[in-house]
Amino acid sequence: MFQIFVLLLLLVSSAKSTANNSSENALGYELLEYRLEYLQKSHDKTSDQLSQILAKHYTMIKRLLNGVLIMTNHSSQLLEAHLRVQQPALVESCRQVDRSGRYTFQLTLSSAPFWVVCEANSFDGGWLVVQQRLDGAVAFNRSWADYRTGFGVVGGASEFWLGLEQLHQLTDNGRYELVVEVRKESGLYGYARYSEFKVAGEGEHYGLIRLGNYFGTIGDELRYHLGKKFSTFDSDNDNWKEGNCAKRYGGGWWYSGCAYSILNGPFEKDAQTGWGIFWTNWSQAATYSRMMIRRK
Repeated sequence: MFQIFVLLLLLVSSAKSTANNSSENALGYELLEYRLEYLQKSHDKTSDQLSQILAKHYTMIKRLLNGVLIMTNHSSQLLEAHLRVQQPALVESCRQVDRSGRYTFQLTLSSAPFWVVCEANSFDGGWLVVQQRLDGAVAFNRSWADYRTGFGVVGGASEFWLGLEQLHQLTDNGRYELVVEVRKESGLYGYARYSEFKVAGEGEHYGLIRLGNYFGTIGDELRYHLGKKFSTFDSDNDNWKEGNCAKRYGGGWWYSGCAYSILNGPFEKDAQTGWGIFWTNWSQAATYSRMMIRRK
């Protein structure tokens, strides 16, 4: 009987031990499940936060790219505007412009363009500057080749001679008038204006073959040179038998024997001749001169 009691006691103890182990296992499973659920929630939360951060970064990058695009377009517009300012407009007549300045001029579609200065203010505008003397920075006692092609820097604030060939091409392809501006030693300004002006080709030594009616304030001194050929120190085409007028007075001009006007003479009065930029009865050594032509 005692043996049976002991056996029953052992069975009860074993049952209690098994129950306790099952309870502990259940608790372990619950803890593991809780941890997995916590990790899943943490992962989901981190994933949501990362998605929000990526979305914000995408929005910022998109805004930055849009800003770069806007800045690029603005820079392109500024560059185009700058190039338009730097690159002179192509014109066929100075009557086309409403602002004085430097332009590229093309006489015909088949001819090469060249630089010109257009005067849009004086004498109702539309003038093309062919000669300008300002400060003596450019020597005008030049060769025939220089006078044929032109020299100096063509610009509103520089000295230059446009070129005899350009003068011929221009005046041979239309009717032009001429205005001459001179400022004498005292600073007094004057002008001479001619209703017609034409220069022959090189085969005729770029002769002054047409000069219309005069009106102005400094006298009709250019009339003396009508029909005369152009001369330089190395190309004597004048009527002076004793020598070369261009050599004596310096600078190319339509000399006869020799001159009533020399706008291409030395800037300073010559000690021997007493002449510089010369216009009889107005100035022996002018401090400024400008020749301009305008298509009629």
